[in-house]
Amino acid sequence: MAIHTPKTREALARLLAPMRLECTVFERAVAVAAAESRTFGPAAPKSAPEFTRWARTIETVHEGLMLLQQGWQRFDPENLPYFLQPELNLGLIVSSGNAFTGVTYGSPTTKNPKGSAFARRIDENGAVAMFGQPTGEGEVNVDDVRILLYDERDGLVHLELSRPVGRLGSFVSSWSERIIFPAFDLTLGSFTFEEGTDDEGFSFKIARR
Repeated sequence: MAIHTPKTREALARLLAPMRLECTVFERAVAVAAAESRTFGPAAPKSAPEFTRWARTIETVHEGLMLLQQGWQRFDPENLPYFLQPELNLGLIVSSGNAFTGVTYGSPTTKNPKGSAFARRIDENGAVAMFGQPTGEGEVNVDDVRILLYDERDGLVHLELSRPVGRLGSFVSSWSERIIFPAFDLTLGSFTFEEGTDDEGFSFKIARR
């Protein structure tokens, strides 16, 4: 498993650019979703803040991807919000993660069990198994899927864009590559980049025994 921990905006941009992505898309999504999740009082359903964060994250990512004009498209197979870059055969899904999201000392999983529409996209052998997605040019078979994982704790939102290769039951639990964003500081309203340097950050591989 390859883990990337870019420390600067420039270093993160270099990792995202080949996927035709920009960090501003995710920075705004985290900010909007965190703010919306705090609009509920104690009388609201307990699931309201978490569901709203997920929904607003998807909505704001959608808006950001469309504004990039980098060929990203949106589909909702079986009511699963799903983004596709057909020229790269690249898919993107948004999900909450557990307490190991955004850190290098553990391996994250999706926070909640996923339904069949989500789980079928990671087969038991660790290969990506996306259904073909129809576009104006025909059907596209996706061979690279990334999951945007997020988790808020201690005043920070931890975020990573990772490539899944396997699941345990209904939880996605293993990864071939993780791009770990600097934590998003809710007080500052931005990622905690180490500006003024051009350090690539750590990048290392963990080999299975």
